[in-house]
Amino acid sequence: MENITSGYELRFAAEGDLAMLRFIDPLLRADPDRAELVRDAVEHGHCIAALDSDGVAGYAVLSNRFLGKPFVDLLIVGPAHRRQGIGTLLLKEAEKRCGGPKLFTSCNRSNLPAQCLFEKCGFQRSGQIYNLDAGDPELIYFRAVNFAPPRPKYSFAFGRKK
Repeated sequence: MENITSGYELRFAAEGDLAMLRFIDPLLRADPDRAELVRDAVEHGHCIAALDSDGVAGYAVLSNRFLGKPFVDLLIVGPAHRRQGIGTLLLKEAEKRCGGPKLFTSCNRSNLPAQCLFEKCGFQRSGQIYNLDAGDPELIYFRAVNFAPPRPKYSFAFGRKK
């Protein structure tokens, strides 16, 4: 399929977007913990949405819940919008907004499309966690991010004699 990401707007999801998030992510209706995670992310400005003229096409939840490091908890693209570059767009936006030199994410070993996306976007396998889902380890991915910490407003020279 042709990459058509230029027609998408990226912004923080708002409360009014929750119905569309539930539409593209059926697990939000089935899993109360996931629904709470996403609701909390929307409320605190940690959910990035990709929108087209019809509404939400995909979303990413960004947090610092992985050992205090920036982490993409969820990356969801609606079935009608897959293989069009939206996952890549959301990951790039998460990199811009992560606020640190490293960004982590994960997926199950059985999720080959996510593994391919992460590797295509420059993420490297960084580890594996067993026993979260029976028989399907969680693969951890890492990417170094071009991050410049904010510069102090004032600089001080120590040890100078006048």
